[in-house]
Amino acid sequence: MYVVAFEGDRFVMVRHRERAWEMPGGRVEGRESRVHAAEREFREETGLDVDLVARHDLEGGSVFFGLVRGGSERGELSAEISDVRAFYALPDDLSFPLVEYGHMVAIARRAVENFKRGKGIGASASPLMRNPFSGVR
Repeated sequence: MYVVAFEGDRFVMVRHRERAWEMPGGRVEGRESRVHAAEREFREETGLDVDLVARHDLEGGSVFFGLVRGGSERGELSAEISDVRAFYALPDDLSFPLVEYGHMVAIARRAVENFKRGKGIGASASPLMRNPFSGVR
């Protein structure tokens, strides 16, 4: 499970100390929901909060799409992360296949733009909307 989250027009990636650039993510722990796990992993790896707006299920996991929550203070990063940056395009040095990331970033851009249009200009994103995970597959 990982998160493609946007800060303006750029998406956030983390540099793993033992790999390369990747989307923030991880595993569900204990009895937590996939949504809670995605929010927790994003916060642990980026030090930022995220408002999740959609999910895309893949064989073996889920990719969540969201917006970095404005005004949130940057927290401490996980020890496994050496850097956090926002990109307009995927960097060359990736931990995982370009094909999957390229496809997921394109789907995420559409999902987030649809969400923004549905919320209206200037409206803040909220994970508490009635059905935040509908309409994206």
